Amino acid sequence: MSTKTKILELKNINKRFGTVQALKDVNFELTKGEIHGLLGENGAGKSTLMNILYGLYNKDQGQIILREKVIEINSPLDSIKNGIAMIHQSATLVSEFTAVENLVLGMQRSKLNLNFKEEKKEILKLQEEFGLKFPLDIKVKNLSAGLKKKIEIVRAIYRNSSILILDEPTTALIEEEFKQLLSSLKKMVSDGLTIIFITHKIKEVLQACDRATVLTDGIIQGTLNTKNANKEDLVNLMFKDQKIDINASAIPLIELPKTNKTKEPVLSIEELTTKSNKKDKINLVDLNMEIYGGEIFGIAGISGNGQKELAEVIIKPDNIVKGKIKLKDKVLNGLSTVEIFDLRVFYIPEDRKRESILGQGDIKDNILLGHQRESRFQKSNILRWDKVKEAAKETIDHYQVKTPDENKEIEKLSGGNIQRVVIGRALLNDLDLLVTHSPTAGLDISSVKFIFEKIIELRSKKTAILYLNEDLDELIEISDRIGVIYEGRLVEIYTREQFNKHKIGSKMIGG
Repeated sequence: MSTKTKILELKNINKRFGTVQALKDVNFELTKGEIHGLLGENGAGKSTLMNILYGLYNKDQGQIILREKVIEINSPLDSIKNGIAMIHQSATLVSEFTAVENLVLGMQRSKLNLNFKEEKKEILKLQEEFGLKFPLDIKVKNLSAGLKKKIEIVRAIYRNSSILILDEPTTALIEEEFKQLLSSLKKMVSDGLTIIFITHKIKEVLQACDRATVLTDGIIQGTLNTKNANKEDLVNLMFKDQKIDINASAIPLIELPKTNKTKEPVLSIEELTTKSNKKDKINLVDLNMEIYGGEIFGIAGISGNGQKELAEVIIKPDNIVKGKIKLKDKVLNGLSTVEIFDLRVFYIPEDRKRESILGQGDIKDNILLGHQRESRFQKSNILRWDKVKEAAKETIDHYQVKTPDENKEIEKLSGGNIQRVVIGRALLNDLDLLVTHSPTAGLDISSVKFIFEKIIELRSKKTAILYLNEDLDELIEISDRIGVIYEGRLVEIYTREQFNKHKIGSKMIGG
């Protein structure tokens, strides 16, 4: 790090949500020109602490001291005025605006109807410098979660912040993109920027950070200099009395048991070609694949190459211009999503907060979502909330959701606990096919391991599982076969015996 000047201090920060003590007497120091990792499991209090610094939450007690001066931050505007920017796990972009419009939004431009010519030059320069490419003139609502994350990173740089909070910034980045980002961060701190790097991945902390502070259940466990620390030191702080088998990449090492696949495929895709009415949507081209019951078929690819389109055309096949999709002997072309779900199919989307949940609804509402027409939750066309409540309680218990009760507003839960509810909802019924896109994105080691176990349990019941993910390490760990998608085409399929990270990674970038 370039200097040891203390730039920020959080002293004795306390925060309570109802009966839950989210932060207890937290003390945190930030040194100018460092990358400081904030490490811990989902629900440990990392995002809560930084949301207080950014003005999204008000602290119950404590002080924020910036450059030796006590300040009050009551809103994000206060934070931004003090040179503090935050990139959240879920995108905070205006979905109806283009990328460039989001980047200049709030920059006090005086002219109307700008074509953003000069702004685009500056943004393109930043994109080139930091290796974070995304289309400038496409509406954000039509971009993948990974591309949205890149836009937010560039936006923070574009606004010349002095302190940058990155909340799980690498969730949708592949290893090569992480290396590019890491190189960019190192350059940024050499120019005086200070970064707080929230993560649950020990590997990222050791590679990216100068120091790391560990939070567990809202309590600081300690701060380490990463030059003098190793994986075991951080694991001991994170898990203490727990016995955790963990590798440096924060992906649990599992043993994929042998399975007897069905003789016939559950899902068959033949010569599938799609055409979207939106010019910015990538089209699938001559795609062929089969997935058998009792196997996990992984789809690898860099964000924006057709993974989302593949998932969506299976559960809403209305833009097919050639080919067909079959579930067992049933052709899905032209069916509605409701009709397809009735065929024992369920979908877990990529962006859990925007696509998977009713944010202001409680856990009961979200358990019901997608199941409201089922007879067990209805009587004479009237919803049976007693049965919904019963299902919600069972999900909370079986999936170990950390919540006071089933009436908790779901968006107030941590990312890991939200995903446990989403997984529990998807698996309320026996399934023939599960389509899931990045179900472990942004989750800690314990939550990832838990979800892996549920997916493998589903596999043992002869369910066919289409598992889309940009994290190649994860796909190699969990998949029976991996197909690589590039520019809308399925360019290669590998069996487990053929898995090779470098070969698959090369195919992902068009090699």
